[in-house]
Formats: sequence, C-alpha cells, structure tokens
Amino acid sequence: MRRRFAARAAVLAAALATPFLAPAARADARGGEVEAIIREYIALWNAHDAHAIWTRVYRLDAAQGMKSEADLAAGFARLKAEGYDHSDLQSVRACLLTPRVAMALLRFSRLKTDGSPMPPKDRLSIYMLRRFDDGWRVTGMTAVDASARIDCASAEPGR
Repeated sequence: MRRRFAARAAVLAAALATPFLAPAARADARGGEVEAIIREYIALWNAHDAHAIWTRVYRLDAAQGMKSEADLAAGFARLKAEGYDHSDLQSVRACLLTPRVAMALLRFSRLKTDGSPMPPKDRLSIYMLRRFDDGWRVTGMTAVDASARIDCASAEPGR
C-alpha cells in the first residue's frame, strides 16, 4: 500500500515538475480561454458563490481534498471568520501544456473587510486545468512562494 502511494506521489510530482523543466515555448493567444475562466473564477470567488464555482469552474481531482460544494462553502465561512472580504487579482498567466491540459499562474492578495491584506500580502497559486467536452475546468491547485519566478508559455506542437 505504501509503495503504491509512493509511486503515485512520484508520478504526480514528476507531472507537476515537467512544465518547469521544459524549455519555454512562445507565448500566444491560445491561453486566452484559460485566462478567461480564471477571471470568471475570481469574480465568482469574490462573490463567495460556492455553487457557481463548484458547478461551472471546478472539477477537482480526488487528491485535492475538497469533495463537495459544502466543503467549498465551509472554506468561505472560515475565511470570512478571519475577516476575509475579497481577492485582488494582480495577474493571471496561462500555459497550455497540451491542447487539453493547462496551467494558470495567479498572483493575488486576499483583502479583509477593512481593506488590509491578509498575510502574506503577496500570493502565488498554480492552478491545473483540463479541457473537458463542456469546457476548461480547474482540476487542482497549489500555493507556492510568491517570490517564485516561473516562466510559463503555451506549448507549441512538435516541441
């Protein structure tokens, strides 16, 4: 059982690391659809609309831990209890890894109801997305140190 878990963890780590190790390809408009869904996601997030996020944006992999719309709503309740109001998106950058798999880099701050930032002020999250028959959906996410320098551009066929 432990070997199976370790093997799966190694595969996941390699899959997540691969885009960072590969040479950067040229950036272009192919990431526009991914950036659009992320901008919609942030608008829904700022409205604290767990239902819309769960039904229109998320299709999370089981490993993410969030299993339901209720889990997402509980997360919003925890944030609100800490004084959270909304997130200020500073930038979103899409990277198409394949025609059906993408990564989005989000730089943002979480702001309290009084306008002050929740520590840490500067945040960076990496979102994994997959194109399903009904469009792009977020399948996973992770937070990384905001000082990380990640060069991400859309992949070119044949590279």
